[in-house]
Amino acid sequence: MSKLLPQILFYFTLFGLCGQYTNAQDFDTACQNSQPFCSDESLELTFPNTTGDISGLGEVGCLNTTPNPSWYFILIDEPGELVFDIRQWVDADGDSRLDRDERQLDVDFIAWGPFQTSFIIDCEDQLSRGCDLNGDGENIRPAECVNNADEPDFYINDEDNTNIVDCSYARTSDDNFIETFTIPDAQTGEFYIVLITNFADESGVIQLEQTNLGEDGAGTTDCSVLEPGIPQDRIATCGEFPLTIEGRFPASTGPPAVPAAVTFQWARADLGDTNFVDIPGATLPFYDNVTSNGIYQLRGFDSNGIEVPDSPDQVSVLDVSQIAFQVDYTITEESFSGFYTLTAEVSTDPIVEAEGFTNFEYRLDWDVDMDGTFVEYRAYQSSPVFEQVPPGDYRIVARYANCPDNERTSVDIMILGYPKYFTPNGDSVNDTWNLINPEDQPTPALVYIFDRHGKLLKQLNPTGPGWDGTYNGNLMPSSQYWFRVEFNEQSDRDPNRARKTFAGSFSLIR
Repeated sequence: MSKLLPQILFYFTLFGLCGQYTNAQDFDTACQNSQPFCSDESLELTFPNTTGDISGLGEVGCLNTTPNPSWYFILIDEPGELVFDIRQWVDADGDSRLDRDERQLDVDFIAWGPFQTSFIIDCEDQLSRGCDLNGDGENIRPAECVNNADEPDFYINDEDNTNIVDCSYARTSDDNFIETFTIPDAQTGEFYIVLITNFADESGVIQLEQTNLGEDGAGTTDCSVLEPGIPQDRIATCGEFPLTIEGRFPASTGPPAVPAAVTFQWARADLGDTNFVDIPGATLPFYDNVTSNGIYQLRGFDSNGIEVPDSPDQVSVLDVSQIAFQVDYTITEESFSGFYTLTAEVSTDPIVEAEGFTNFEYRLDWDVDMDGTFVEYRAYQSSPVFEQVPPGDYRIVARYANCPDNERTSVDIMILGYPKYFTPNGDSVNDTWNLINPEDQPTPALVYIFDRHGKLLKQLNPTGPGWDGTYNGNLMPSSQYWFRVEFNEQSDRDPNRARKTFAGSFSLIR
C-alpha cells in the first residue's frame, strides 16, 4: 500500500484546519508520558503499540503524518554507535516473537536527543518539529527533513542541524516495514526520545532490536529503565556538577495491579547515612541540581496521595575525583620464575566501598633503563591483574574508571631476576651481567658464575658492577654460562623471606 498520497492529503487537511502543528499541549503531554524502551541481547523485548488516534500529532520531522503515536525513551549504558531495526506486527499468539505467519504492520519513527533526562518539561520547545538545512536557527521546517531511507547519512552527519537524531518512514511494504534507527556516538547516561507510529491502526507490538550488538565500537541500552525507580544504583562523577537524576514508578497491571505515581518528592542524605531530608521544590520525576555527594531518594505517590509500592528508591552519587585511596600489590610467583603475575590492591574509605564505588582501572609502568624514569608498560585495564611481567622495576597506577584527575601510584615494585644474555663488546649496552634488583635483600645475595664444566669463574657482588665476561684478565668466549645465587625470597608465598638457592644459565654473546 502506498503511503505517499494519503500523507499529502492528510497534511493539507491539517494545514487548512489548524496550520502546521496540532495542539502543543497534546504534544507535551504525550512526550512527557513516554515509556522506557531498550534492546537486550539476551531477550527479544516487545512493547504494545497504540491504536484509536489516527489523527496523531500532525507533521513531525520527516513524518507527514503521525497516526497512533507511541512515545518511548532509551537510556545509554555502554557508549558507542547503536543501530536498531524497528518492527511492528500483529502478535496473534501473544508470544512476543515475529512468526512466519504473522503480519507485519507499517511502522515509522522519529527520534531526538541526547537529553539528561527522559522527562522533558516543554517538549514543544525541546523536541524539534523540523530541520534547518542552512543552520541559521530560523525558519525550521518539517519540509526540510528527509527520510533516512533516501539519504542514510543525513541525520548521522547532523545535516538537519537540530536535535533530531534520526527519522524514517516506509513508502511501501517492499521492505517488510522494517525501519533502521542509528545513534552514531551515544554516551553513557544519555537519554533519547523516540516516537513510533502505527499507520495501519491495528493492535500489535513494537520491537526495537539492536543489530550491531557485540561489534567493535557498539554501544548498548540500559534495560534497568524497565524496572520501577531510579535506573542507576550509583553514579560516579569526575568533578562534573550539577548532575540530573531521574526515576519513575509506572503503573502495573499485576496481579496485583499497581497504580502509577503522579506526584514525587526527592530527598537527600549523606553517604553512609539514612537521615533523609526532603529537597524543597524537587517534586518532578527528575532532579537536575545535584551538586554534592550523597544518597538521593525518590518517593512516588498515586492520585490519592498514597505512596506506591515500589517507592522509595535511591541512588548514591560520588565525585570520584576527590576520593582518597592507596594502591598496594601482590606477586604470585617465587623469585627467578622468569615471568610474574602482579595484582593491584586498592584500599579506600569503607563508606565508599560500602556504597559500591569500586570500579577502578589499572596501569603498569616500567623503569626500562633502571634510572628512575618510569614509562607506560601496560595501558589502563579494568582487571587488577598483570600477567607475564619480566623482572625489573615497576609501579602500578590506579584511578577510578575514566577519571584521570585522581591517579594514585604504588610504591616501586622491584622484581628479582636475571638477564638471559649479555654482550661485552664495549658499546655500553649489556656489557656486564648481574642480577636484576638485588638491592632489596635483608642479607646480601651471593652469586657464583661457572663455565659449562663447572669451573668457578667469578664470585660476584650483586650490588657491584657485575661480571665483564673475563677470567684472570682473559676474554671468555661466546657460550652458555651457569650461575648459582643465594638470596632471601621476596614473593608473597614466603612472607618470612627465607634464605634460598637458585641455579640458572645465561648466554655470553660477542
